[in-house]
Formats: sequence, C-alpha cells, structure tokens
Amino acid sequence: MEILRGIPVSHGVAFGSALVLDAEGFRIPQQRVPTEQIEGEIQRLRLALADAAVEARATQQEMTKRLGGQYGAIFAAHAMLFEDPSLLAEVNGLIRGERFTAEYAVSRAMRAYVKALQGLGDQFFSHRSADLFDVEKRILKNLLGEKREPLNLLTEPVVILAVDLAPSETALLDASRVYAFATEHGGRASHTAIIANALEIPAVVGLGR
Repeated sequence: MEILRGIPVSHGVAFGSALVLDAEGFRIPQQRVPTEQIEGEIQRLRLALADAAVEARATQQEMTKRLGGQYGAIFAAHAMLFEDPSLLAEVNGLIRGERFTAEYAVSRAMRAYVKALQGLGDQFFSHRSADLFDVEKRILKNLLGEKREPLNLLTEPVVILAVDLAPSETALLDASRVYAFATEHGGRASHTAIIANALEIPAVVGLGR
C-alpha cells in the first residue's frame, strides 16, 4: 500500500471511490484579433465579469447561510474584484492596446497579480494567490464555457483527488457526497483549507505530484 503524506487541514478518516479531477486551469494561447473585433472582445469581457460577480454573490449568500458571515466574506471579496473598475481598465488596456483576445488579456493580467502577491515572500499571502486563480478561472469559465461538471451535482459519494481545489469549488461540496479530498497543492492558511474545516470534510493538501 502506498502512503502519501501532506498537510492535514481538516481532520477525519474516510473511505470511498476516488474521483480524479483533470488538471486545473485553462491553457490560454497568446492570440490577437482584428481591430474591428476589439469592441466585441470588450463586450464579452464585461458580460463575463458581470456573470462572475453574480455567481460570487450567490456563493457568498450560500456560505453565509451555511457557515456564517466570515465565510461568506471570502466570496464577497471575489465579487468586489470582478466589479473593480481598475481590473476592467487593465484588461481593457491589453485588449485595446495589444489587440489580445479577452481570454488572454484576463489570464495575463491575473497572472501578473499572482506573481506580485507571491513575490511578497510571505506564506500567508502566497496561499491567498489561490483566490486570484479562482477569480481567473471564474472569468475564463464564462468566456470559454464550463469545462467540468459542477461538484455540487455529484450523484454518488466520492473522495476527490485533484491538483488543487479553488475556494469557490470547495464551497459547493456536500459532505454527504464528498467524504474527503486530497490535493497536490495548497496550504494550511488557504481559503480552501479553511472552508473544508468549516464544512467538516476531511482534507489533506500539499501532497505533491
């Protein structure tokens, strides 16, 4: 029997069939559009941001109802970022100035934010970069279409194995369907870990490949 050791973030013991999620994230190639398509890309961006904000507000309300306002506040912060004029202006600038597609402009802007946060050299802030990846994924999901069955629609109990789980994905987990999860990445101070503990779903993160 192979034993993997990681960072325990929510205690418990679980047995179940493994649901192995595909690799996290979207691979966005650098692409440019003709000048006449720029306004269309900006409109796509605005709609994707608006839809992502609505989704985040819905998650905020659900988490507040289930666990309390301090957990809902995680997703209120996400919604505020989707609605932040400076984010819209920065991505708009990449679309207008470089003629990038909306997808590539979003990915480039968000990765710059992540790099800056991780560059602070503080483990707490480094773990918070997972929230920025979550924000990026929500926007890209609305631009590109859903790539994965939502985890709140599971029909059988499972143990989830994944590269990582975003806070918004963890918030949807139903303890009667998800007995536990384990991820390659993550840390004790991440919002994913905090939410798992609040939901009382056994979890180990940072297992490595």
